[in-house]
Amino acid sequence: MIIKVEKTREKLKNQFKIKVNGELKYLACTPGTDIEISSDIDKMKKCVITKKDETVCYVTHYSGIENFSNTAIPMKWAFTGEQKSHIFEILDDKNNNCGKFYKLTNGFLDTKYVIEYGNYTLKNYDISVGKTRNISIYKDDFQIAEILQPLRVRGTSDYYYLFLLDEYSELETILSFFTVFFDYQNYSNTGMFSSYDEEAKTGYTYDKNNKFYDKNWIANNFNKDEVNLINNQMAEERKEINNRLNKEAKYISLFIALGCLIVFIVFGILYYIYYG
Repeated sequence: MIIKVEKTREKLKNQFKIKVNGELKYLACTPGTDIEISSDIDKMKKCVITKKDETVCYVTHYSGIENFSNTAIPMKWAFTGEQKSHIFEILDDKNNNCGKFYKLTNGFLDTKYVIEYGNYTLKNYDISVGKTRNISIYKDDFQIAEILQPLRVRGTSDYYYLFLLDEYSELETILSFFTVFFDYQNYSNTGMFSSYDEEAKTGYTYDKNNKFYDKNWIANNFNKDEVNLINNQMAEERKEINNRLNKEAKYISLFIALGCLIVFIVFGILYYIYYG
């Protein structure tokens, strides 16, 4: 199955629409600003995913004590072999604990996200490969999913594609929620208000996670026409952004040149008046 997670920014929060095989199925939101006045740190960090009728599926719970106890010693992984951070419990609609999201560091240049959910422990390897950021999701040594994010920014909107093997469809909701959580951890735009930023980025990672990236995994496991359509749409969007940025750069250069010419003319006139 192919899941699209679309993000927009509304009322100082990040809102998400989640479509499964083209059909709207979930909604989600994450905190989008650090100016909320609240003494409850968990409330300020809470992420929520609901069904499209807004029935709650899962929420995150941030435990300040657990996070502090795991991060109080800098580079703890150098002594113990691992260190957890950014730990969030996953609570269901009845407030039952059903898992965790967290970062796990096992060594220098060896950090990954981990999902603990029911009997599953899934490791998520974050790799940037030029124009996209890819998160390869593994159950043991077997890849079951991949999150694809184009490295572009248009205003405060963004989107992800989650490719999930059909035999693991029971993980549809939790992996959709993880995608939202990943955005919160990396692109929450905390304290930002501008809706006009536009950028086409390029990035590469060079660490131990790279070996978990299979550039052909999506093409080999999903409908080629759908995959090609997605790739073509991302390429066309990137081209449009670059064209707009190039036009803006030309206009800026023109205004600078005109400004310099005006200054030169004004100083020339003043020089002529006083010394001519």
